[in-house]
Amino acid sequence: MDNAIRVGIIGAGGIARGYHVRSYQRCPNVQIVAACDISAAALEQLTALTGPLDTYTDYTDLLARDDLDLVSICTSNNMHYPAAMAAIARGVDIYCEKPLALNLAQAREMAAAATQAGLKTGVNFSHRRTPAARLAKEILDSGALGEVYAVSAIYAAGSPTFASRPGTWRNVKEIAGYGGMGDMGSHIIDMVLWLLQTEVTAVTGVTRTLTPERVNRDTGQPMRVTTEDQGMMLLTYANGATGYVCGSYAFTGRGYDQRIEIYGSQGGLMYDQQHAYELQVFMPDEHLARYVRSATGGTPDRPYHTILVPERHQGIHDGQPWARTSLMDFVDAYSATPFVWSPGFDEGVRVQEVLEAASLAEQRRAWVELPLP
Repeated sequence: MDNAIRVGIIGAGGIARGYHVRSYQRCPNVQIVAACDISAAALEQLTALTGPLDTYTDYTDLLARDDLDLVSICTSNNMHYPAAMAAIARGVDIYCEKPLALNLAQAREMAAAATQAGLKTGVNFSHRRTPAARLAKEILDSGALGEVYAVSAIYAAGSPTFASRPGTWRNVKEIAGYGGMGDMGSHIIDMVLWLLQTEVTAVTGVTRTLTPERVNRDTGQPMRVTTEDQGMMLLTYANGATGYVCGSYAFTGRGYDQRIEIYGSQGGLMYDQQHAYELQVFMPDEHLARYVRSATGGTPDRPYHTILVPERHQGIHDGQPWARTSLMDFVDAYSATPFVWSPGFDEGVRVQEVLEAASLAEQRRAWVELPLP
């Protein structure tokens, strides 16, 4: 394709195959030209989706090509930093999985280097694209809730077999950086920062490793778990609000449970990703009148109304049968002049800073103020 965005995939695992590749394939101006993974089986599964590609076992070989515009970094978390820095050195734009890095120092270096090189970046905080989240954003931006007082945010998963599941790289701190607090929590931290358009000013937190030993999925041998299964934070925000955030693997029976409740001086809203096309709200009539209600509240036993997500937030365009993804939106922004996109590496740094502050707070058994030095 002439003028196509030529993409390389670094890391051919499940997130690459199930999200990145499928999103790119829905973009008519994208051509996936190469992929890299140390696993031949993963590369075989990826090329079964894409058709024949140039494949590599070393990302530096992939980046040595002279026809790449953009790479998706879909590796384990410990490889985000070296792969991104290598891509930056080659002048290749980057769309990276979350969390951005293993620690704040790496994340800051990645963001600074990408900015200095003038590169386009994105981080896959994909849940900003959920239709009900976009409606919540619209309501908050309108001022319908008044001054925001309190936020409660949860992103968790869990099943009765949680404790007996095999161990993976996500259970190893040197590879993953974080467990439930960083893996699940990074999404929800970004969601709240995006919704409120404010900064975190202080954090305290606590984590727990609920199953300290597992059987390694690859070797069948016992392994020590060094990441947290669950993390909880209390936060203060620059707009005066206080908040609670939880990222966990141990919410038994909840599947993927993503909920945000926001309360202000004039009203509140309750977002639940399991109900992606509706939102529960309590707000002044002049704001409520803008939306279609599927359930009417306003009574003492049912104060909240249920409103439907308008079509403009549903992500269905041009009569296509699928909802758009955040990566598809990134591709649209990538092709526009000027390039304007969030979340990029700067937003990845903001989330990484909150995670690092929470870790420091637990170590010190104290509140930690942001920004960190």
